[in-house]
Amino acid sequence: MSRRLTRTVAAIVFAAIAGTPVAAHAGVGGGGGQGGGGSSEDGVITATVVHETDGSSSGGNESDCTWTMENTSIGIPNLGTATWPMEIDGVIHNLWRKACPNSVTWYSIPERQPEDLLPELLTQLRQQALPAPVPVFEKLDAQFGWAYVQTPLDFRAGDAWRTVSVTASLGPVWARVTATPRRLTFDPGDPAGPGPMTCEGDGPLAPYVPETPGACSYTYRNASSTSTLDGYHFSTQLTIEWSISWTSSTGAGGALEPYSTSSTALLAVAEVKGLVTCTGPRAEQGGC
Repeated sequence: MSRRLTRTVAAIVFAAIAGTPVAAHAGVGGGGGQGGGGSSEDGVITATVVHETDGSSSGGNESDCTWTMENTSIGIPNLGTATWPMEIDGVIHNLWRKACPNSVTWYSIPERQPEDLLPELLTQLRQQALPAPVPVFEKLDAQFGWAYVQTPLDFRAGDAWRTVSVTASLGPVWARVTATPRRLTFDPGDPAGPGPMTCEGDGPLAPYVPETPGACSYTYRNASSTSTLDGYHFSTQLTIEWSISWTSSTGAGGALEPYSTSSTALLAVAEVKGLVTCTGPRAEQGGC
């Protein structure tokens, strides 16, 4: 297709008023997002992918809009005529009419399946949307901010322990990827200790009860004075393991490869030693 004709197509799509719709109703509201119109450097009209995170949208209520495929010929005086479906660079494009309560917009959209949106969605999810855990330690010394050996220490992931969804759409075709936190792992950073502790379910959200250590709890056996890092702190790490799944406008979906996010935090661990003083021969006096 020539540069002149592609620019003509773009002008026709944005300027024309179509006739009778073809029965191809497809609501986008269930998947969120919408196709955005634009043109490339050579004037070919495109429908860009629009992303949403956590179901939010700044573009209004998409459930009030409908998509209708209207493959037809459109002509505008002094511009020319364009006919859909059309092939551009080996890709078939269809003409879609998006009708919302206050607007009608036309898009020439390449034929795509929801699966085609997954690579970009997964990249956005991993690089931008998935939160790293925010290390929260319960039962730290109120004055010095350190933990104590032989004293259970509850760990939490802050507000990062939540479900995250990202949606992308290309016209009426949409796909949504959802990440659900499945397991929280605490690495205490003590090579001489018993190793990492893992919890899941309601544990990472459970309220802290001082008298009863939670499922997300760890007990240090060694003070951080034994640390090879700086002789004062252990370098701890919290990791969230995420279950990833997807769904789409066509009903296709399922489980995807799991993913994990991590963060580190320095933690000082002190050891308290008691001093017994003998005050007499009786047991209650020390037994000396």
